[in-house]
This record gives sequence, C-alpha cells and structure tokens, in this order.
Amino acid sequence: MSHLPMRNASRAVRASSGRAPLRWPCCALVALLPLCAGAAQVEVAGELERLASVHGFTVTGAEHIGEDAIGRADGEQPYQRLRVLLEGFDHIIVQGPEGGVERVIVLGVAKPGEGPPKTQVEVAPPDEAEADGDPSRIELPTVRNGNQHVVRVSLETADGERLERALVIDTGADMLVLPASMIEPLGVDEDALSERQVQTANGRVEARIGKLPAIWLGEHRTGGVEVAFLDDDKLGGNGLLGMSVLGRYQLTIDDEHDLVTLIRR
Repeated sequence: MSHLPMRNASRAVRASSGRAPLRWPCCALVALLPLCAGAAQVEVAGELERLASVHGFTVTGAEHIGEDAIGRADGEQPYQRLRVLLEGFDHIIVQGPEGGVERVIVLGVAKPGEGPPKTQVEVAPPDEAEADGDPSRIELPTVRNGNQHVVRVSLETADGERLERALVIDTGADMLVLPASMIEPLGVDEDALSERQVQTANGRVEARIGKLPAIWLGEHRTGGVEVAFLDDDKLGGNGLLGMSVLGRYQLTIDDEHDLVTLIRR
C-alpha cells in the first residue's frame, strides 16, 4: 500500500529522498549515511520522541517505527542527528528558513540493498540556491492559495500535445497526482494503469497509477513522469505537483516573491 499524506511545504524543506507525503500519499527515499564508529545505540522511537520534545518539531508516521527498532545517536545538530537516527527508514525532514527542524515524516522501513537514493531533494532558503546563468535553472511564478503555492505547467499527452494545468506544489506527494477526469484528455491507456490502494487524509481510496510522456516546466521538459489518478471528488478537482517531478531538482520556494526555483541535479 502506498502512503501519500499531503502537506504543502511553502517553507524551506530538506527531504532525504526521492519519495515523500500529499495531503495525499507519498514515499521518500532516505540517503544512507556511512556507519560511524562509536555512535551510541538507542531505541529509535524513544529518541525521536525525545528530540521532538527538546527541539519542538512535530512527527508524522511514528507508527512505522517498531518498538524494538534500534538506531544510532550521533551528531550535534538536530538535522544531523535525525539523519543518522532514521537512516533505516524512508523519511523527510522539513526545515524552516533559519534551518531549524519543523517536522519529521516517517514513511516506512527502507528496503535493504537499495543503497543511496537515485534522487535527493533539498529545499533550501533562497540564498542557497543561486545559479544565475545556469541553463538547468527553472524559475516559475506561483499563485498563493492560502499557505499553498500553485504553479502552471503543461502536461504532455500521448499525441505529443500539451495541456496546461495549475498544480499545487506538494513535496509531501510521492508523485504527480491528477484527477481521473484527465485520463482521457491526456490520451492515457486505461488498460495500462495499475490499481493501488492509497491512504489519504480522508481514508483509504483507490488510485490508478501510470506514466505521462512528460511534464513541461516552462520550456523545460521532464520525461517519463509517474502519475497517480484519483477520483475527482477525492481531490476536489485539484492536481498536485509531487516528488516524481520535484525529486529531480533542488527546489527553492520563495514565499516573499511567490517564486519557485528548480535546479536540475
């Protein structure tokens, strides 16, 4: 079962992987750190609870951590300590603009033998993502919807045409999420879609999983994008720009200027 919680990150975020939550499902891959000799062994659940209490961040998905799970306690800063502690779990660490940890999302136990993730996302404060003149740099204006940022993108159809769509930026979504009513306009072969039960904020629902030929961010094409189609009423007609796209870039969201910057990794 895929788990897609949904939280829009309009502030700085560091995700330790290519998967993560939506207000709907997600999945993040954690970057495995090398073992550090002499690091203390601790119960992961207990240490995570202690760190949350001391540093004032919230934890989502703690139920994925077994009572007997043992991890390492090493590092002086909360972010470093959490990365080491949770190296055996798929997780996301959300940070504020000043670098403090605001939220930790545990998505499940990391699969053994996978090694480091193919993509690692780091949503940093704006001044950490300067890359003027870099052709791999994409800047897109956003429109605010409450605390959410919405961008306009183009979805490539099976015939190579482009359909413009407004999507909510959601680093908590493990993939691009679209209403099922878009399956036909996009020319997606329904027989090629696989059904998967996903967990949303309103309970478990069925999703149909497939791939789009590409998504266009401005004039930049990103091909082979995994997408989840949910019934329109489950999404309220909205679409979500999740980690199957965002995980390929270093992402900066500038709240003050309503601007998102993507730099290809």
